Amino acid sequence: MRCYFGYPDSFLGKEPFRIKDLFLEEIEVDYGSVPVEVKRKLLSVLDNLYESNYLFIGNVIYDAVDILEFSLFSLPVREISSVVLSGYLYGKPTFLIRNLFRNTFASNPEIFFDFNFFPKDFLVVNVGYMHTSVSVGGNYLLNVPIGEFHFVDVLGNYLFNRFVYELGISNASLRKSGKRGEILDRMRSAAAKILFKGQKRVEVEEFGYERDVEKWEIDAVLTTVVGSCGYGDFFEAPFDFSSSVVHALYRFEEIFKERPKIKNIAVIGRLRHPIVKTLKKIIPVKPVELTGVEFADMDVVNRSFKPVCERVDFPKLRWRDEEVISQDEVSPSLNRLRYLFNQRDLRGISVLEKLVENGDAGEKVVYELLSILKRCSFKRKEDIIYLNYAISALSKLEIPEEILPKVIEEIGKKAFRWEIPLNVKMNVLYFCYRYRDKLNNTLLQIFPAVLSTYIRNVKLPEGERNFIKVVAEAVLSKE
Repeated sequence: MRCYFGYPDSFLGKEPFRIKDLFLEEIEVDYGSVPVEVKRKLLSVLDNLYESNYLFIGNVIYDAVDILEFSLFSLPVREISSVVLSGYLYGKPTFLIRNLFRNTFASNPEIFFDFNFFPKDFLVVNVGYMHTSVSVGGNYLLNVPIGEFHFVDVLGNYLFNRFVYELGISNASLRKSGKRGEILDRMRSAAAKILFKGQKRVEVEEFGYERDVEKWEIDAVLTTVVGSCGYGDFFEAPFDFSSSVVHALYRFEEIFKERPKIKNIAVIGRLRHPIVKTLKKIIPVKPVELTGVEFADMDVVNRSFKPVCERVDFPKLRWRDEEVISQDEVSPSLNRLRYLFNQRDLRGISVLEKLVENGDAGEKVVYELLSILKRCSFKRKEDIIYLNYAISALSKLEIPEEILPKVIEEIGKKAFRWEIPLNVKMNVLYFCYRYRDKLNNTLLQIFPAVLSTYIRNVKLPEGERNFIKVVAEAVLSKE
């Protein structure tokens, strides 16, 4: 019999079981009676098997591997001939699981990983509670610190932030009334229902607050987790899911001296749709979606592998461009700007700034800046620097009414690309503030609230943090 350990469901043959449920049954504790933090630890036990003194419950301290052990007591462990592990369990967790079977159950099942069941032209992604693994051709394994928890958490926090900004309520007043933690938990619960059950409605009855959450809004918020990086895009270090996948493909080339021949993708887990949508942009093939039960009948096709295992740590501070822009001595003109931009010559930045300062070309300058926005890619740093200065310039100009919707749309397309520097984000934010009365039903309308959610885990001066909150309330407030 084959056993698969995954999240949220593990399988013995084709019969599902959940580690947390079997553990709590074994120690006779009701899941509904345990605090939220204990529930999170139970849900993330596979991500933390190496942790000692992991959980205190019922006056007993459990190591994380103890929880897995207790959960197996009610299963016919001696009948298990092979165990399939999620890719993110490669390394020390594998050693602990192997020892658990040997020392506690006197059993020695064969250990496999999810990527052993796919040919080498597959990219295999397994989504856990706190981590996601990415293997390329069965050879390269990347452990990304993103899982189901982060999708629910970021959407829940965004819903809470938007609620606060729309009603103009301060976090301090909610804390004093004892409502902040309660409403935040309700928003996270609503986020889970939105992601897993297709619910649209968000309500806080005591504040008379209710609204529908649109699909485009959800997609925009989740970009902070999945990102929008494509193969060939410029970034200094992986910082979200898409940049981690692209990083894995780059690293594969460096290590194995060849481009990965990816013809298929497999995505395993419960919350697959944001991951699937992102992967299809990087590698344009339709992914195979699995829950884990399929491993009961699948054959091992890739036994020999030499994984180069890497654990990604996302940076807390994103880069800011600090380029010294060369001065252009020629009289500024649109033709000169166009020529230098086509060459991606950074002297064009000084031309751009002089044109904006002079203000003598007016509408023509706006059209030229809009053209620059449209043509800026994310393949090289020079494009991102031009993008930054173009957005900053547009915030200073009086944009004609007939052009403004096109400018708002184009900046909206760039704003949710999280690989661009924070100072670009701040320029987008200032643009939102400048044209806050023109942003209804656009992506930029929700950008300040999404940015406010995004900066929770980013080092940022308090002044900038407060400015983001002020702008978010100014753009979203219904008062």
